[in-house]
Amino acid sequence: MFNLLIFVLIAITLILLSLFIDGLMRLHKQEKEDKKNIVRDGMEGYLDQTFGIGPVKIFKTMFDADGNVRYLVYLPQYAWFKTPNYKWYEVYATKNGFQHIEIER
Repeated sequence: MFNLLIFVLIAITLILLSLFIDGLMRLHKQEKEDKKNIVRDGMEGYLDQTFGIGPVKIFKTMFDADGNVRYLVYLPQYAWFKTPNYKWYEVYATKNGFQHIEIER
């Protein structure tokens, strides 16, 4: 009788554990989808649309002679077992939004 009780308790515990893990996996998947669907405005939104979400890093914020804000950003390109190569861009605001130009080194 005691063995049957232990077997039933173990079965119930495994079922509840599987339901808990399934719920955690669904929650993780939903959070991942929500993170992809975030729409950002301004310069961050332009960088997300142009280069994708995340790979571009802002290096420096500068002001030009007219007082406009310009951003110096870099895009790392990774290769196996090598140091990353960086592409540098200057992002600036125009009347129609943002533009970028690649900086030659």
